[in-house]
Amino acid sequence: MSFPPSKNPSDWQTAYSRDQAHRDSVKLAGGFILPVVLCALFFLSYTLFWAARSFLAAGPSMLRLVMEGLVAISAFIIFPIILISAFRSAEAFFTAFYRPPENIYPGQIIRYRMLGKTKLPPPLNMLSQFQYILVKDGDTFPKDGWPAWSARNIGGPIILIVFDGYALYLERGNQFSRVVGPGEKVPFLEWYETIRYVVDLRPKIKLGTSDVWTKDGIKIKIESKIECRIGDPAKKPPSADLLYPFDPEAVKKAIERYSLRWPKRSEGGEPSEFTWIDAAWGQLTGILPGYISSRMLDDLVMAEREKGQILSPDALKNILATLNKATNGFGVYITDFQIQKIEFPDIVLKHQKDHWKAERQSFATIRDGQTKAFKIRLHEKERAEAQRNLIRTIASGLEKNNDSQFTESLLLSLPGLLDEGLKDPVLRSYLAKQKLETWEQMEKLSPKPPNKREGDSSVNFHKVDTPDDK
Repeated sequence: MSFPPSKNPSDWQTAYSRDQAHRDSVKLAGGFILPVVLCALFFLSYTLFWAARSFLAAGPSMLRLVMEGLVAISAFIIFPIILISAFRSAEAFFTAFYRPPENIYPGQIIRYRMLGKTKLPPPLNMLSQFQYILVKDGDTFPKDGWPAWSARNIGGPIILIVFDGYALYLERGNQFSRVVGPGEKVPFLEWYETIRYVVDLRPKIKLGTSDVWTKDGIKIKIESKIECRIGDPAKKPPSADLLYPFDPEAVKKAIERYSLRWPKRSEGGEPSEFTWIDAAWGQLTGILPGYISSRMLDDLVMAEREKGQILSPDALKNILATLNKATNGFGVYITDFQIQKIEFPDIVLKHQKDHWKAERQSFATIRDGQTKAFKIRLHEKERAEAQRNLIRTIASGLEKNNDSQFTESLLLSLPGLLDEGLKDPVLRSYLAKQKLETWEQMEKLSPKPPNKREGDSSVNFHKVDTPDDK
């Protein structure tokens, strides 16, 4: 019986078929039954030959015929006895070697594997069906049947009905054979293939806590979570009916990442397998401390630093990309990464709170001062605009008065307004030097206003040439 598995993962699902199992059954059954039948026929022919020869030589003898008939009949009795004894010896060896559970009957497995199932035409083909098992919920069913036990410990021929979200890692002689899973084509377990692992293709979530040190030597504890799965979720499924399509090559890489762990060997602890989920988590425990150890504590928790805050979307995205770069090599893809909790030492947390409180107060003081300065600047700007509008209004009124006749109230209010304004050092700084000199000359050259006559409400204003008029 030859079964060369292909190196192409796309051929693993149909590497062994039902038709091949029927042909191998004929070979196995023929190789076992045909020698027995030939031996029986040879023994019967030999007995009949000597019986006929004796009958022809010595004449008929009833006693001789009876004796030779008994010998022929005993031959057909001895052969079944020999076969039954051989089967019992095989069952005893099977039981001693494999140690099957009590509900497993070795005789059924031995007869099934020795004779197989010969393909018969309809409707007799219903009497010659191979055994099958269901693969779901991370296990094989029915659990109490011998086909599931045989598929894990001895081999087929068995039909494998794999549900969506699972795959099977098969071995042959303790070496990798192939990976099969759900799909339109139902896989078939060969005589010497065994199920080594039932692989769950659904996304897995793992939580854990890590002790890490920052660049300034502060130890913090981070609780993180990853969601991972075997195979690239971006790949299109081979069948639209599959919710969790499987990648045979990725399953092979992930399963072969397994290794033996024996952390408490000196204390008498038991060894355990290192699963692909543990392998993905192991990458995180190397990448996350490296990211944190290259940054100060404040850089990790304060967004204003903009130096890689651990909870920022950019930081989580970068860590996720680094994780996928490390895990994709063995077929595992990280679909999500989150920081659940960050714990600081109590003394560090106290000092950090005081420091951040002082920074916030300083920031609030600066903001308050800036707000007050803005209000003062806005107020003075509005005041200056109001004064400018007033002066423009006065100047406009003076220009329109061609007869140089002004009311007494205007003459008294205008010099007072300008004199009071010039006393302000701020206003004087805004006036040009030549404007101030011009104003002083006007004050010296302007004559005293005449005494007001009774009933006269206007005063003549003597115009004096200013430097600007010249």
